[in-house]
Amino acid sequence: MLATLDARDAIYLVVGLALFALTLQPALGSRRWFNLPLFYVLAGTLFGGIAVIRIDPVAGGLQAKVIEHASELIVIISLAGAGLAIDTVESWRSWNPTWRLLLVTMPLTMAAVAFLGHAWLGLTLPGALLLAAALAPTDPVLARSVQVSPPGQREEPMEVALTAEAGLNDGLAFPFVYFAVHAAALGTGAMLGSEAWLWDWMWFDLLYRVAAGVGVGFLVGRGLSWAILSRWGDASTGAWNAVVVILASTMLSYGAAEAVDGYGFLAVFVAMRSGRSRTRGTEDEGYERFAHHGAEQLEAILLAVLLLWLGTFIGGGALAGLRWQEVAFALALVLLIRPAAGLVALVGLGGGLKGKRKVAFFGIRGMGSVFYIAYAQTHADFVSIDAVWRIAAVTIVASIVIHGYAANLLLPEDEPDEEVHPHRRGGRPGENG
Repeated sequence: MLATLDARDAIYLVVGLALFALTLQPALGSRRWFNLPLFYVLAGTLFGGIAVIRIDPVAGGLQAKVIEHASELIVIISLAGAGLAIDTVESWRSWNPTWRLLLVTMPLTMAAVAFLGHAWLGLTLPGALLLAAALAPTDPVLARSVQVSPPGQREEPMEVALTAEAGLNDGLAFPFVYFAVHAAALGTGAMLGSEAWLWDWMWFDLLYRVAAGVGVGFLVGRGLSWAILSRWGDASTGAWNAVVVILASTMLSYGAAEAVDGYGFLAVFVAMRSGRSRTRGTEDEGYERFAHHGAEQLEAILLAVLLLWLGTFIGGGALAGLRWQEVAFALALVLLIRPAAGLVALVGLGGGLKGKRKVAFFGIRGMGSVFYIAYAQTHADFVSIDAVWRIAAVTIVASIVIHGYAANLLLPEDEPDEEVHPHRRGGRPGENG
């Protein structure tokens, strides 16, 4: 009897090979041609034609929910790692580039994407607003290659700016996801003809949810760090449970914030920053390295699976109907819109132009965009959702290719820059993408 390979067997084989490939990252990561995220996407594309193992969020329903929650999980794990990684104490002065990126670059990028999406790409107004909210933030997952090192290592202003931006940009992105959801639910005519919903959005989605996320994150972070650093906690008993601790802390802060309608992404990042503030300058400083390593491991596993899914999504027909205008838009966002908006934000800031250009350029798009689109789709009906997914997929792949190889070429390991830490290769599939 001939052996047969069914869908379950294929999934185990492909995921097993993908996870094993993570162990080769340290050996191959120094090669400038190496771009592991791209290879995962290409591998997934080869399996995209096998309908039984393809999850298509465009179809809505359970498939969209699966992608929503899978991407949600990797983003919160990544945000936990980002919050733990930054050594630079947050303040208006030390994080000044971050505030500029959040308050200037993101709004400019959203405005440009919404305008082009509606006027040039022909998306409905709600679809254009959703695309703008989803593609404006720097991704905390795939942008790790240009972010800070693990705790305790040297970090540069560019790394701090991009890491903190990725950790905090949910505070601006998610309110505009809700803005798009309101627009889709109400319809453009009702949206433009009434101001009541706008006030609700401003006070609840924009102000209350942000404040709730920050407040809950701070309180949960302080409480959990007290328990972890107590004489019964993991920090005092050998740090054997760092992976469990990072999972517990991430889910508790996220769940607590969401329970009061706050932004969970913000809560996770703030919780980790709050926890780190308790160890700074004490004998317990350094425990966060164990927790950060656990977050990295979990993130790498989830990212390998999601990049394979992205490949199957693309190979399974997600790009059907793709137009040259959509490809041109994706390239313009990566190469022109974000860099230009970033440079505008950094005007007048001290430091060299080289470092500013790198901060402006490396606004990497990735799994956060996937989550925002899937979330919005499961909360409202968007007429042009297939086009939104198609454009986002092309943009993410363009970012993986362009930013991945640019990081290899512009941030070489053997040429330290006075403003930019040498590019670190090794540890996760997001390192080179």
